[in-house]
Amino acid sequence: MPKKLSFEDGLAELDRIVQELERGELSLEDSMKSYEKAKQLEAQLRNMLDQMDARIRVLTEDGEEPFVEGDGDVETE
Repeated sequence: MPKKLSFEDGLAELDRIVQELERGELSLEDSMKSYEKAKQLEAQLRNMLDQMDARIRVLTEDGEEPFVEGDGDVETE
């Protein structure tokens, strides 16, 4: 049974693949394989984010206040 990929591990792997592709040292075939793997990872990561967004929406619907950028900021003159 494959180990479940964490978001952080997936993002690190995606970053590694992008850096590898940007170096331009892979053969065309290896570049395509890496690109395909990157697209799969991107889809998995987007799915994870969508699931977390849905969980947050459920929590806020249950009476929690949504995060608003700037809440708690103290203005200085």
